[in-house]
Amino acid sequence: MKKIILLLVTLMLSLSLVSCKKDDRIVVRFAVTSGQIATAIRNLQFEDNFESANPEINVELIVLEGGYDDLRAQTIMDINTGNDTAPDIVIGYPDHFAEYYGGGALVNLQTYIDDPVHGYSSEELNDFLESYLKENRGYNSQYPNDLYGLPFNKSSEVLIYNKTAFEELYGDDWEDKVPQTWEELNTVSLEIINLVKGGALDNIWVKEADNPDTEEDETVYLKVSDYTKEDKFAPFGYDSSANAFITLTRQWGGKYTDRDSIAKGYALFVDNDEAKQMMNDVLTMHQDGVFNLAPNFGSNYNSDALKAIQCLMTVGSTAGVRYNESGDYDYELGVAPIPYKQEDKKFVIQQGTNVCMLDVNSTEEELLAAWKFIKFMLTPENTAAFAIETGGYFPVRKSAFESDKYQNYLTNPTDEKKAYSKAALVAQDFYISEYEYFVDPAFIGSSYIRNEVGSLFEDVIVNKEAVDARFEESKRTLFSYLKK
Repeated sequence: MKKIILLLVTLMLSLSLVSCKKDDRIVVRFAVTSGQIATAIRNLQFEDNFESANPEINVELIVLEGGYDDLRAQTIMDINTGNDTAPDIVIGYPDHFAEYYGGGALVNLQTYIDDPVHGYSSEELNDFLESYLKENRGYNSQYPNDLYGLPFNKSSEVLIYNKTAFEELYGDDWEDKVPQTWEELNTVSLEIINLVKGGALDNIWVKEADNPDTEEDETVYLKVSDYTKEDKFAPFGYDSSANAFITLTRQWGGKYTDRDSIAKGYALFVDNDEAKQMMNDVLTMHQDGVFNLAPNFGSNYNSDALKAIQCLMTVGSTAGVRYNESGDYDYELGVAPIPYKQEDKKFVIQQGTNVCMLDVNSTEEELLAAWKFIKFMLTPENTAAFAIETGGYFPVRKSAFESDKYQNYLTNPTDEKKAYSKAALVAQDFYISEYEYFVDPAFIGSSYIRNEVGSLFEDVIVNKEAVDARFEESKRTLFSYLKK
């Protein structure tokens, strides 16, 4: 019946074009976060490239200041109040979509995907990376393979390092010192600590003189060894506490969460020996001066520490690689896969948002118009252009990865995109072929559990709380998410 309705809606829209005026156009409201996402969408020139081909549709880009959590909060408010200005399309994470589903507003996209006129062929659907599609399934227990979202801007985490420092410390053998495993990271970090203490990086980077009486022509160098005396240096830092806990738990063979359905999920880590062992192993690395988090450096982001040469390696998002470039010190960044614990557990977290449709007082015409715009944004050409524009996000379709335009971006990037290009090459050369992308199943409350493990990781590494006691605290906090 839905397919018949879609075909009738299409016929009605085409007949209405004869007398359609601009003010009578169907409005599609698309809610996104501010910054590079909104800019990249505007640069797809949808007014010229989409609306000219669909003159009955008017796309309104609703740009919300803040991050994804702010967008989620506003969207939930719109759903709960039945706001007429609620978005028809919104980007977000699977656990955000779970809450939209719980509010009865998330649209099952399978109806549109399967439509013979406006949908995707099996070949087109298979062009999306399967791991990206997987996280958009499982919302409806009766139809577990139905898609309630599609991948939009995807990213992952990489090891970002100060290539210049490695060259200074290790000469021609520097590449052999970029760690592939956590054991190697620990070993090379202990070497780095001793080398830095001995002044091996003290005469590399010029800094402005702190003393106003210093002669103008006197060169003043950053003394990295001073950081070690003040306990402000660690070779490595992890940018996201939550991602660190979730990824490393899986690499250690542990369990984080599970779900029965979108409405019922569980926090498994609280009674998981591997998760506790991981936390104790990371704590040991921290106590040995190897592993830090941003607050250990007195920063909000670990990139701040890397820019100050307080650390030489960090795991961070591909979408934020360039934030590790410094305006004060001249060095080249290197990018590599994140370390793994053992060969058969090369897990790397799958990040970035998906796009979904919401039905909050929407008409069939509005929903079909919204679907048409989603398809426009996800063409191979547009997902490749979006990825190149934003730099740190990846295309969501295989043909876009393989396109001449994207491959040229990987091999011949502009100067400002070189670091991003290196990260994208890691994704193409290692993650897609050798590593296993993962994302834990979303359910109502999974975002709350994620916040809790981020706090746990930080409490142990920064606030020096005991591992077992902090796990017990999480057990009490997450009592309603425990398997009885």
